[in-house]
Amino acid sequence: MTAVDDIKGRLDIMDVVSHYVGLQRSGRSYKAVCPFHSERTPSFFVFPERQSWRCFGACATGGDVFSFVMKVENLDFKEALARLAQQAGVQLQERRERDRADATIYEVNEAALEMFVELLDSRLAGGQARAYLEKRGLDQPTIDAFELGMSPGDGASLKGHLASRGYTQEHLALAGLVTQGRDGGYRDLFRGRLIFPIRDREGRLSGFGGRALGDGGPKYLNSPRTPVFDKSRILYAAHKAKEVARAQGLVIVEGYMDAIAAHQHGFANVVASMGTALTEHQVGLVHGLLGRGESTGGNRVVLALDPDVAGQEATLRSMESSWKVFQARAVSRSGGPTLYDRRQALTLMVASLPQGKDPDEVIREAPQEWEALVEGAVPLMDYLFAALSARLDLAAPQGKREMAELLAPMIYGTRDPFQQDYYFQRLASLLEVSEDALQASLGRLRASGGRRRAPTGRGNETQQASASPFSRMDHDPLEEQALALLLQHPELVTNGDASEPGAEWESPSTGGLRLEHFRRVENREVFTTLLKCSKLDVLREELDYEIAEHLDRILSKGLPPTDRKARAEELRFCVRRLEERHLREMNREEALRLSGEELTEHLEQGERILEINERLKNVLTEQRAGPAA
Repeated sequence: MTAVDDIKGRLDIMDVVSHYVGLQRSGRSYKAVCPFHSERTPSFFVFPERQSWRCFGACATGGDVFSFVMKVENLDFKEALARLAQQAGVQLQERRERDRADATIYEVNEAALEMFVELLDSRLAGGQARAYLEKRGLDQPTIDAFELGMSPGDGASLKGHLASRGYTQEHLALAGLVTQGRDGGYRDLFRGRLIFPIRDREGRLSGFGGRALGDGGPKYLNSPRTPVFDKSRILYAAHKAKEVARAQGLVIVEGYMDAIAAHQHGFANVVASMGTALTEHQVGLVHGLLGRGESTGGNRVVLALDPDVAGQEATLRSMESSWKVFQARAVSRSGGPTLYDRRQALTLMVASLPQGKDPDEVIREAPQEWEALVEGAVPLMDYLFAALSARLDLAAPQGKREMAELLAPMIYGTRDPFQQDYYFQRLASLLEVSEDALQASLGRLRASGGRRRAPTGRGNETQQASASPFSRMDHDPLEEQALALLLQHPELVTNGDASEPGAEWESPSTGGLRLEHFRRVENREVFTTLLKCSKLDVLREELDYEIAEHLDRILSKGLPPTDRKARAEELRFCVRRLEERHLREMNREEALRLSGEELTEHLEQGERILEINERLKNVLTEQRAGPAA
């Protein structure tokens, strides 16, 4: 992943744009008066689903978060990269070294997993672990799918195996696979344990969990924190659940076996918090898995934790840290019906399990009961009212005060003012005090946390957004093909016969290729700089190192040996394809824009839509006609 992708994965365009303009919902998009030209009627639109913006007025341009910041702040790419990297928390200077170190850890972990899986398959070494898995009801396809393994028990076999593969003791220590004893020597961290590989959302093997099969040591042991593994930032089985989460919502359980049993029985939207209370980072990951709650059925997050006291305590502990991340926030208010609601459709629920049964027991014994429990989950606030009422002595002043202190921050953090009023009234009634008395007692908290009628000043409401990681394609083959043709064959850029990589070009002609054809910011930057430079080596010097590396990849892209005429035709084909894609995107953006407008606006934009369709028709006609004679 490049720094550009990392930044775009952490930042939401809505958060960035809202610092400059007040956005108002318009169907599935948001609109504002364009910050780049004077106007009275809003023509500037932001599309959260596409993470893009476009001005349909005088500017007639659009792009992504990078292009917006470059334009609104009058920055070049390097400056915008530095600005957004700081905002996203991405360290640019150390990135290449960190990526290389991370890649080594993933490799070491994969090599260790090979040995763990082989040992589990062994009749002698893996017998005890296989008996345990059989007792827990796991079949062989599930064991294979989750890559379960067995670690050797002597404390040295894994270390020796990895050393034979060329990995040093420093590599093993960096990956957290060995631990140092009092004598200064190293031995295997996981000894005689059932092994659960822990992959991140992208499927990279970040660490391991190990369950003891005997009485010695802790029951569960996880990899220590490493550059790629942090238990508080990962949800077990997220890489398997992400395909269905947006359609079915997400169910969060505690343990590995709970999640594995769910997947074996067809509940593929289940992930595990690995026995910990949910953290803000994990909740941010939930948002990434669910998108922005746009799809039907994908807006429910159900916590299905153990019903015992410890399970309830974990649920209650997690709420204080994660509630503010689950709640949407209004980024900008202008006194009217604004409003950007970042996670408006996400609903947090709690499923209460039968007393004395873990999720995997319920699933194995009665999958239909599990399905009913998840379906019958109650809203988080309802669960909290019931759980805290049972836990605290509300007849005593101390219990009332503790109840108010626990619930008030969550009520104040609720995005819907009507829900805030409802829960505040409910709390006052439960505590048998008046609303005025409750408000007075919590006045200090309200002043710091923001009550339902918070001030409308921008400084009070433009808070720092949490990361919203989500997967994106990390390259664009069609754009790169067009750039490879231009860069590897400079004669296509000029009208002359230059063919050497160092050749100069003047008044470059790119066969109709335009800046708006490029969706990816690194390709736009290469293309823009290409038009300003006269030599390829100058082009490389002008680019930021991240983009220079991207340039080198394009230059090394393999192109079939063809003559100049064939190359020119290939470029024309790429341009037609890019133009078709650009026009189709404009049509989709027009549709998103008009979804929230009045009929008069539809009629006014009819001519523009017809023009786009006519251009698209011409492009398709040219494609069907084939190469020019």
